Amino acid sequence: MNRSEEPVPEQGDAAATRRPVNRRFQAIASVLILLAALGLWGASRMKWATVLVGEDPPYPSREVTVTGSDWSPWLVAVALAMVAAVVAQFAVRGLLLRGVAILVALGGAVSVIPAISLLTEGEGNLYVVKMAGVSDRSPVVGIPVESMPGYLVIVSAICAVLGAVFMMRTANQGGMSSKYDSPAARREELERKVFAERERAAAAGEPAATETNERLLWDSLDEGIDPTDDEK
Repeated sequence: MNRSEEPVPEQGDAAATRRPVNRRFQAIASVLILLAALGLWGASRMKWATVLVGEDPPYPSREVTVTGSDWSPWLVAVALAMVAAVVAQFAVRGLLLRGVAILVALGGAVSVIPAISLLTEGEGNLYVVKMAGVSDRSPVVGIPVESMPGYLVIVSAICAVLGAVFMMRTANQGGMSSKYDSPAARREELERKVFAERERAAAAGEPAATETNERLLWDSLDEGIDPTDDEK
C-alpha cells in the first residue's frame, strides 16, 4: 500500500492518543518517595530525647525516653500516605496525579517542623515533657536530645519533595492499561479501533489479520458494539 493510500488519523484520534509514561521519571519518583517514607518511619522509631526527672518523694529519679512517634505522632501517618501516593501514581494521571504530588510535597514540608524543633529548642522544649507523660509537678533536671533523627527527617523531606517533582512531570502522560478507563472512554477507543481496522483493510483490498479481527470482535461485543454494522 502506498503512503498516499494510508488512512490519515483524524484530529480526535491524535487527541485521544496519550503520550507514553516516562518510566524513568516514574521509577525515580517511586524510589525517592519510598525512601522518604522509610526515613520518616525509621525516625519515628528512634530515640529523640530523654527526659531526666529528679527525685520526687516518694518517687525516685528516673529517665523517660521520648521517641519520634512521641514527639510527632503523625510522622508514621505521613510515611503511610507517601507509600499510598506511590501506588496511586500508577493508577491516576492528570489533575489527580498533580494533586497527589502536591500532597506528597506538603507532607515532606510539614514533617520538617518537628525536626527543626528538635534541633533548635530540644533541651528547652517543655512540650516534650508533656508528650513523655511526665507530670507538671515532677522536677525536670534536663532534656538531652539526639540530633540524628532530626537530620534524617530533613533528608527524608528533601527526598519527598524531589519525588513529588518527578511525579508531577508524569502527570500529563499515560496511566495504566485502558481497562482502567471509564466505560465511555473504552467504548470510544474501541469504536475508533474497529473503524480504523475496517478502513485499513478496505484500502488495502485484503482482510485484516485473523487475530486482530477476533480480538476486536470480542471486545466489540463486550462493549455492545456490532462490528458487522458497516457505516452507511
